[in-house]
Amino acid sequence: MIEPKRAKPTKAEGRKAREIVRGRSSGVCEGCNAAATTEMHHRLYKSRGGHDTVSNFLHLCGGESGLSGGNHSGCHGIAHTAVGEGRGWSVRSGYDPAIVPVLFPDGSWWRLLEDGTKELVRAADAFEFMELIHVRGQK
Repeated sequence: MIEPKRAKPTKAEGRKAREIVRGRSSGVCEGCNAAATTEMHHRLYKSRGGHDTVSNFLHLCGGESGLSGGNHSGCHGIAHTAVGEGRGWSVRSGYDPAIVPVLFPDGSWWRLLEDGTKELVRAADAFEFMELIHVRGQK
């Protein structure tokens, strides 16, 4: 559950992770499945030690950068709230994004894998995990 120390990805590895995530999303917001993606969101914020890895990225909709957009609007804005944390869109310090499940628009929970695929997580297991790490999962 607690994230082990990992080497920071190189810039080339970060670019490759972004490319894989763009493929996973097909340019459609992974939060709402209704809007085009505009933001590559770090689930474990960079300010909290998050890296540019596939399991740490969600491809989300949001506004243009600046106060009217970016982290403040669309699903990217939601990801920066308690609601977003409850959906696994944001991860608390010390936890590994690779094991924290993510709620997708169809109501299913998934773990994001480094190869760009997803592993289905039973809803009951996702809720139990989120309670274990003291985050109230969205039902």
